[in-house]
Amino acid sequence: MGSPLFTINQVSCRFDDLRVLQNLDCVISEGEVTGIVGPNGAGKTTLLRILGGLLKSWEGELSFRENSMRVWDQRLFAQQVAYLPQRTQITFPYSAREIVLMGRLPHQSGAFFERAEDHAIAEESLELTGCTHLAERYFTELSGGEQQLVGLASALAQLPQVLLLDEPTAFLDLRHQLQIYRILRDLQKERALSLILVTHDLNLAENFCDRLLFLKDGKLVEDLRKENNTFALTGPLIEKVFGITAQKEASGRFILSYGN
Repeated sequence: MGSPLFTINQVSCRFDDLRVLQNLDCVISEGEVTGIVGPNGAGKTTLLRILGGLLKSWEGELSFRENSMRVWDQRLFAQQVAYLPQRTQITFPYSAREIVLMGRLPHQSGAFFERAEDHAIAEESLELTGCTHLAERYFTELSGGEQQLVGLASALAQLPQVLLLDEPTAFLDLRHQLQIYRILRDLQKERALSLILVTHDLNLAENFCDRLLFLKDGKLVEDLRKENNTFALTGPLIEKVFGITAQKEASGRFILSYGN
């Protein structure tokens, strides 16, 4: 376990009268792949957006690298932490290369993408994600899978030490799912990235993550770490969190069912 990355102490969040997160306590460590799982409406994306500095209307105490999130300079924070949403919403006719160059914004002091360094990092990020051939195409003309890869390239161009991903393979076909997670796995090892991701896919979470945070109704229900390369997932835990019956086979796989 590495040093503390995010320290979450009694963090709550509400939208009008709806309480989305309730008194979360947790420490997320450096260098880990942390999965946030749970049913729809559990507060997963809200938590990720708070960690990314995108939501300010939370209560409690939250620190990043032992400094309160409320005092972090936004630009300096963005040099270390990148956020990849489920979908990157772009309506203007930017090329894929321009989208990736936008990832360099936190590192700009004045001139707008005039440094050779920015262009070199953008080209490297396009190459890492297999998007070089898309560089001159308009982002709005790309498929969902291609857009997500370009979005990932833009996030990597920030040269972050922490990458936050909100269901990074949602809506993608199997080929693009495997491609994105292969890229993430390789980069996590090569760059010692800390990854925090929201996912609905328990099988994926089991294989990819070092730790799983189970949320339900805005509360942290369970915090599991991988031991001996596996998680101590149980049928009762899955039923408690997701409201479905889960029976474990001898192979270790769960047979899931709902109702009668």
